[in-house]
Amino acid sequence: MSKSKKRKRSGLVIGVDLGGTNMSVGVVDCDHRIVASAKRKTKASLGLDAVIERICETIDRACEGAGVTIDQIDGVGIGAPSAIDFDEGMVINAGNLGWKNVPLRAIMQKRLGRTVVIENDVNAAIWGEVQLGAAKNWRDVLAVWVGTGIGGGLVLGGEVYRGAFHTAGEIGQMTLFPRCSPGRRTLEEHCSRLAMVRAMETIVGFYPQSKIRAALAARGEDSVIGSSAIAECYGSGDELVVRVVDDAAELLGMAIANAVTLLSVESVVIGGGVVEALGKRYVARVRESFEWNVFPSSLKKCHLVSSDLADCAGVLGAALLARNA
Repeated sequence: MSKSKKRKRSGLVIGVDLGGTNMSVGVVDCDHRIVASAKRKTKASLGLDAVIERICETIDRACEGAGVTIDQIDGVGIGAPSAIDFDEGMVINAGNLGWKNVPLRAIMQKRLGRTVVIENDVNAAIWGEVQLGAAKNWRDVLAVWVGTGIGGGLVLGGEVYRGAFHTAGEIGQMTLFPRCSPGRRTLEEHCSRLAMVRAMETIVGFYPQSKIRAALAARGEDSVIGSSAIAECYGSGDELVVRVVDDAAELLGMAIANAVTLLSVESVVIGGGVVEALGKRYVARVRESFEWNVFPSSLKKCHLVSSDLADCAGVLGAALLARNA
């Protein structure tokens, strides 16, 4: 007889959506419901050890909210903002965390004593959408997540596609303007929230009546113009904000069209804080540009939809990957 009994599964898994600014943790049950969650700032500037400690503390808080301990959790999935060597559980290069070649799976398994899966954050999010959200009926899906930056992910043939070099789907790094100066070449450098704010700062002098002008002037050294402030001005028809956002949406639609022309996927899911805040008008603008640029014209039938799971997509997707493991 074995000296130790096999632990009975609880059916609970944990999903972690790890960002450069914030982290979100959810305890997910067998019915794919988030039964408890916890959030906190990542504080990447404190270094790797401090961020690992903060992840563990946030997991403990979520477990406490669910009335369980980590020993009762079947597995943990973590979505990180980086190319990921999935087989090795390695974070290859997370610029906004300052990490390079970090063996995150080994570190977290040692800390938690649980099976841990590491995945790219947008891959995790689109896996959540394919299993539970906007892409449930499709097997070939491109994900485009617009927030502070722009990330991407791919599901092909009903499986997450990572590519031979672990970087598949990174549409945000697509070069749009090769002869421009560094910092103004890629999709991310023109269409992310940070890029839109930078564009507003550049031309705000020509729009003295713009509501965003006061927000830009009042911004402190460490504060940012958030998606909600941009969305408020966009919804009210602020001329400056509408110009910048619509220009960014047009470029994003063009980039998505190029990707769909290349991949011939049946659907595209767009998500992230910018998409959630700006809503249907922004998505319609992206769709209009997509249809204008995609080739051949039969690819206009590609479904371009916004995320159903919103800011829960990454947590749920990471949790589902942990359950699969």
